[in-house]
Amino acid sequence: MSGTDDPPSEFDPADVRGSDIEPVGAMIAVAFTGAVIGLVGAGIALFVSDLGLALIGVGVVVALSSPLAYLRFRRRYGA
Repeated sequence: MSGTDDPPSEFDPADVRGSDIEPVGAMIAVAFTGAVIGLVGAGIALFVSDLGLALIGVGVVVALSSPLAYLRFRRRYGA
């Protein structure tokens, strides 16, 4: 009998390839990365204001570029 924390028997993380990630999944990953960059920048801004503000700006740009890129992809390829 398996424990409650065991993944399902059919799940194998090694089976996931880059081509398996849909555009929506990529958009979520990029937006999450932008949010993390912005949060790190907010933490750093407490000590080094210029670097922190720069990282916050980069994080916002990355997070907002993700949905724009996805919408452009859908419009271009009709997906």
